[in-house]
Amino acid sequence: MFKKPKAFAVLVAAFCLAACLVVVAGCAKSDDAAQASSSESATKTVTDAYGRVVEVPSNVESAATVGSGARFVVYAGGQDKLVAVTEMETQPAMNRPYAMAYQDLFANLPATSNGNHLLETNVNEEQLMGLAPDVIISSRSAEECDALQSDTGIPVIGITYQNQLFSDNVYNSIMCVGEALGTEDHAQGVVSKLKEWDADLKARTAGISDAEKPTVYVGAVNYKGAKSFTGTYANYAPLVELGAKNVADETGQKAAVDVDLEQIGNWDPDFMFLNAGNMDLMKADYGNNEAFFDNLKAFKDGHLYTQPFFNFNGTNIDTGICDTYFIGATIYPDQFADVDLSAKYSEIYTTLLGVDFYQAMKNAGMDFTTLSFK
Repeated sequence: MFKKPKAFAVLVAAFCLAACLVVVAGCAKSDDAAQASSSESATKTVTDAYGRVVEVPSNVESAATVGSGARFVVYAGGQDKLVAVTEMETQPAMNRPYAMAYQDLFANLPATSNGNHLLETNVNEEQLMGLAPDVIISSRSAEECDALQSDTGIPVIGITYQNQLFSDNVYNSIMCVGEALGTEDHAQGVVSKLKEWDADLKARTAGISDAEKPTVYVGAVNYKGAKSFTGTYANYAPLVELGAKNVADETGQKAAVDVDLEQIGNWDPDFMFLNAGNMDLMKADYGNNEAFFDNLKAFKDGHLYTQPFFNFNGTNIDTGICDTYFIGATIYPDQFADVDLSAKYSEIYTTLLGVDFYQAMKNAGMDFTTLSFK
């Protein structure tokens, strides 16, 4: 029988060993590539409304909120992912439609902060870390978002939108929340509708000359507490959108401002839109000075109206847009003659909240209508 030389056997063994090493190395490289791919897909980056680039899990399953962040979680369609909100959300009120629409959900969630949108906010960071949400949505400043993220180790997405309705801040805030929570399609649908309403409102009022525009006053607005007639808003978003003449802009202020009755008398606006939520205060003031009020043009002509005011611990975008359509249809009736206002209010609330909150508001007496003090 022929016998293979020992050298040949050694050569074959060496070849087999080399082949095995190549296979093993190839498998190791495949494993490394798979692990790298898995690592890369475990997180994603989201640019928030402040331009902060935040790394969040690719599949966010839970979120907590600070300030009025829950409002935009609802707008972005991610409320089912909430594991913590603020004290304000657990005690909902009609002047915050997003919280009222989901009151049963919010009532069963822990509150990890006091909920103040612009004033001082106290956050229980230890409680937040114990709940371990995948992401926090905050309406606080960029600096406060950075600090909270650093203290808790939890990604924080910042939003900003105060006293704005149709702005890049609003659009970006909705979209970045949607991107973080994985509800981009819903968020994009909401933003598309916002842009559609913006274009519609601007088109309806674009051809109105200054001479055709009546003067308008908004009163009894809430800021730092309830106000009577003299609480007003300069740079009032619905009037800015409509290109209307807001007499309060003459103060040179950019937001809420207190004026006096003498100033209102000097302005003597054609139309007045008042917050019926403060009717007790206004009735008392009216009773003490009937002659003054009855002599105002808006009172004499019956141009007094009530509407739900939209700034309460942040801006209720939905109510603000409804206010804009109501004011537009009231002061420019010809341009809005084809608008079914009730249907429009329902459309707006349903788009932003997922439910037709207008009917609930109407049933609670918070409607868009004429007002009388007699």
